[in-house]
Amino acid sequence: MVLFMAACQNGSNFSTNPSKSTEALVGADRDEHGCIGSAGYTWSVVKDSCIRVFEEGTPFVKYDVATGVIDSTTVAYVVPSEDKKRAEVFFGTTDKPVVMDALPVMEGETMPVLFENKAEMVKLRSQRDTYQLLYQDTVRYVQYFNAENGMGKWLKKSP
Repeated sequence: MVLFMAACQNGSNFSTNPSKSTEALVGADRDEHGCIGSAGYTWSVVKDSCIRVFEEGTPFVKYDVATGVIDSTTVAYVVPSEDKKRAEVFFGTTDKPVVMDALPVMEGETMPVLFENKAEMVKLRSQRDTYQLLYQDTVRYVQYFNAENGMGKWLKKSP
């Protein structure tokens, strides 16, 4: 029995000492801005803080221009700045968000571009009853207009 106990103590892979544990602690994954990725936080340039994009942003669903099919399992989030001068797009397919600048809208425009990042070729425009996210002038994501939530609600707020 004594030999069995000694073998268990010396050869065991288990440790009762937490300092010897090789598991990473939840929340110990802060990025260079201090955002905790495992808790769903990421850095937002337009908010200048750590945010959860699914809480602060407004969702746009994937849209296939060729077929007209909407894929609600693939989502991009637009996070607006408080002053409405910029908006940041978080695409689910990439870790790099895109910051767009607001553009002046002319009275009577039928498809006004509201925000744009020319270098990244990303635009957000309004057309009839939708807001559209375009990449290389092709609609990639859409959000249907609703004055009570989403971009419609955000755009009608005063800064």
